[in-house]
Amino acid sequence: MRTRQIGMSLVMATVLAGAVGAAAAGPASASGTGTAGSTSTAGCSGAGPTRTDVSGRVRATTWCHNYRTGDVYAGRAAGRVTGVLYAGRNWFACQMKGAENPAVGGARNNWWLRTQGDKGYADAGWGWFPATYVSGGGNYQTIPGLPVCPEAKGPQPV
Repeated sequence: MRTRQIGMSLVMATVLAGAVGAAAAGPASASGTGTAGSTSTAGCSGAGPTRTDVSGRVRATTWCHNYRTGDVYAGRAAGRVTGVLYAGRNWFACQMKGAENPAVGGARNNWWLRTQGDKGYADAGWGWFPATYVSGGGNYQTIPGLPVCPEAKGPQPV
């Protein structure tokens, strides 16, 4: 499975405190604030590890904060589950449009993020994670700081 970087206890405590605060804030709205009105972690930043996905494509990744644990799907729609991604700071390769994400409060989106689950059931856990579970962005907008997948330039089957 995928490896996680483990920092010093002070760094981990800071990350954990931030994750708890962002989780309480919930999804970002179009204004960039969480549903509780406090500012949530906005978007993605920082180069993550380079990973090779299940199809053999080498992908650069970016760190993002997903405030919610959720299923990773084989396609860009709720359907066959390939794994689960736990809430926290995780790496994502890119994002593409697809079907409607699971709604979270007032958050709605049709962008999906390519990643590998912490726990894999199929396809080594690789698949698509809903943008509504990730901090930053607005309704029907990309997650700031995460590139659009290169394959998005061609046909976009779900």
